[in-house]
Amino acid sequence: MSAQNHGKDTFFLIPHTHWEGAVFKTREEYLEMGLPNILRALKLLKQYPDYRFVLDQACYVQPFLERHPEEEMAFRAFVQEGRLAIVGGTDTMLDGNIPSGESFVRQFLYGKGYFRRKLGVDVTVGWQLDTFGHNAQMPQLLKLAGFKSFWFFRGVATFDGSVPSEFLWEGLDGSRIAAFWLPHAYANMYGSPKTLPEFTAFMKERFEALGPFARGPGRVGLAGADVCEPEEHVPRLVEEFNRQADAPFQLRLAVPADFEAVAAKRADATLRSGEAPPCSAKPATQGEEESLRSTSRPVVTGEMNPIFQGTYSSRIELKQRTRALETLLTAAEKFGVLLRWLGAATDEDILWRAWEPMLFNQAHDLMSGVMTDHVYEDTIRGYDFSKQIAEDEVQKRLQEVSARVDTRGDGIPLVVFNTLSWPRTDVAVVTVGFTDPEARDMAMTGPDGAAAPCQILDATRHADGALANATVAFVVRDVPAFGYAVYHLRTLATAPAAPATPPETASGLENDAYRVDIDPATGAITRLTVKDDAWNALSGPGNVVAMEEDHGDFWELYRPLDGASRIAMQERHEPPRPGTATFSTDQTAAPGTITHGPVMSEFTVAHPFSTQGRFQTTIRLYAGMRRIEIRTKILNHDSAVRYRVLFPTSTRQGRRTDEIPFGAVSRPDGIEFPAQNWIDWGNGRQGVALLNRGLPGNNVAGGTIMLSLMRSTSIVAYGFGGGYEPGMGSDSGLELGKELAFDYALVPHSGDWREALIHREGQAFNHPLIVMVASAHPGILPKHWGFLEVTGSNVVVSVLKSGAKGYAVLRVYEATGQPARKAKIKFFARVTAAEEVNLMEDAVRKLKPRNNTVPLDLCPFEIKTIKLRIPPLRCPHPYGKI
Repeated sequence: MSAQNHGKDTFFLIPHTHWEGAVFKTREEYLEMGLPNILRALKLLKQYPDYRFVLDQACYVQPFLERHPEEEMAFRAFVQEGRLAIVGGTDTMLDGNIPSGESFVRQFLYGKGYFRRKLGVDVTVGWQLDTFGHNAQMPQLLKLAGFKSFWFFRGVATFDGSVPSEFLWEGLDGSRIAAFWLPHAYANMYGSPKTLPEFTAFMKERFEALGPFARGPGRVGLAGADVCEPEEHVPRLVEEFNRQADAPFQLRLAVPADFEAVAAKRADATLRSGEAPPCSAKPATQGEEESLRSTSRPVVTGEMNPIFQGTYSSRIELKQRTRALETLLTAAEKFGVLLRWLGAATDEDILWRAWEPMLFNQAHDLMSGVMTDHVYEDTIRGYDFSKQIAEDEVQKRLQEVSARVDTRGDGIPLVVFNTLSWPRTDVAVVTVGFTDPEARDMAMTGPDGAAAPCQILDATRHADGALANATVAFVVRDVPAFGYAVYHLRTLATAPAAPATPPETASGLENDAYRVDIDPATGAITRLTVKDDAWNALSGPGNVVAMEEDHGDFWELYRPLDGASRIAMQERHEPPRPGTATFSTDQTAAPGTITHGPVMSEFTVAHPFSTQGRFQTTIRLYAGMRRIEIRTKILNHDSAVRYRVLFPTSTRQGRRTDEIPFGAVSRPDGIEFPAQNWIDWGNGRQGVALLNRGLPGNNVAGGTIMLSLMRSTSIVAYGFGGGYEPGMGSDSGLELGKELAFDYALVPHSGDWREALIHREGQAFNHPLIVMVASAHPGILPKHWGFLEVTGSNVVVSVLKSGAKGYAVLRVYEATGQPARKAKIKFFARVTAAEEVNLMEDAVRKLKPRNNTVPLDLCPFEIKTIKLRIPPLRCPHPYGKI
């Protein structure tokens, strides 16, 4: 610092470029546009010793280094010098709410892993500048992945200056991380004038604008924008600015770590580390609370949502595809560990080939569905690529496991796999072909030889009535955790009896838990009786879809985009009133049909919806199960509308709880938020949970649970720049002429959501049992077996995957906000070593497994990752038993 600048405040200027990944241009088109910007940044770094630059996402840096190997030496040198900062540590700047928790971890493994291997740098700066909101588990996820800070723009509660630009963000489990909020966005220093007088005035104005949010010396601004070029005039004018005797402050070209060091020095010493140990943290005394209030770095707790609520249901099929692919890929990983234990080789690299396109498609713009049409088509191709690999790997791995199972018995062997970490009784569905010319009906037996209920859902028959193929549902009981059970399907020569429809259920469905009364003309549920306490869960017709006018765009409900939105949205979205929407109950056609059987009862109805559209809903109730499953199809022919399904509950004064990645949070009613697999509305004595598959837009208002199904919308107006050009179309987002299907389920319950194990219900709905048709043969594995057993209904294993050097990696989390003391994971395989690791699978501490059991203590909503040495099974005879 020169003598004339001694004692002056410092304005840190961070040059960067916000990499879009894909939104208005495809991935490849943006690379053609954006890679030259890195070359320009390297040129400035070579030309000006004081110049700095910031790059984030691996999906941007990796192609640059592959296509410009001649620049790698200089690139690496600038990184090692600290002048070229690598931040973010993810494959792409992902959506902060919709991907599953395991997707967040894969982003870190892919992004930070690449930067470690290629550049020898451990990324510690979290960088979510343009993401549309942030879930409450992010502080813990970031800390567990080795991040020390988090930079962002959107999601704080207020813009009145009461929230400073630097604070400690406390997450769901109590983890804290240093947060750096950019109140005037990530481009406030970009576009500066090129002459010194105008440049000086520009910098003064920007410095003063940050004043209300500053709590001490030092302010920071970012000089960059969407896919922008570095500004060549900036390093020269910074030097000239600082030489001015009357300069009000010093300008310093910087990277994030430079400003973080200043913020840390003026933070309260007791908070500097950003740590608040979960569970063990003592309540603050009155004096400590006063210190927290007065420190330059206060604590902000909880999530930073919602932002751009229209994105939760724009191009809804992208959200549905993401959830389905996450389920497939994590299933393939689990089967890979099982196969390695069985001594088979697996190719885990091929799963990364499937993960990466989906991780890229979780970029905040792509996951939100705000792209142009040709980018949407390219995004779908990426999903299709990942889906093909995932399905092939699941099929191949299941075949290899099944080949080692004893499947002998009377009939066609069906190996039913459970990919979740608790024993399950559920319904399995399989399609089977037949060669028996006498096959008219079928029967099912379980692993113990006892009869199991089964039901033909659909069948193709020969002219004489013999079965050619059939889709069959059957009840599977107590399938072990991460295990399987072998069932056998036998053909019968006698024709099935015609199903009887008892008069008392002619307009409804019933099992041991519920009675569901349905309007046969519309498909609305008119009454939902919970038999436990004989109460009606609904206060009015449920499963009613409302089509409302919505003149927003991909980002916003009811209004065009305000791209500068930074504050968590507070607008209430009440249930539509009569006369303000078109309802699925407004039109009818022929009454629906009801099918009853030993496994499930089903109601289906279809009728016109609006002027040219169509509505179809199917409601299923299974024997012995608490889920009421619904599939609704909508054929849309209307522009500028949104569709929500409504369930008015009888619980008026309740508490709303939404699932988020690796946890659950209470939220205010009346505001649409993004949820993972479920939302619950209850009063502690009773409640109703609504499960979904890839439908994140959830709300409760006035006791009515609402789930956003889809929107018909497009880009209404957007400033040219960042790749957006005149004439770019987005009308495929109107969903005109498309019939889309939506899967959701009701779980009315006694007690609260924890007692009702709603977190398990949401997982089960999204992870159906998988059935593999096998041949009959002996095997080393018995007919009924599981890989592990977990104590504690609030302990969830989110993944079991192959790690480096032959290790297996298991991740668990506490799902209900209650501590899990002395939890245990028992393996039915030999465990010779165990170690707690972080999300990057770096060592944390050794564990002591006993009798193949790993003990764990989990704080509320805590996530832990365990690395395990599980030697391959050794069996002296190919058909010996384990």
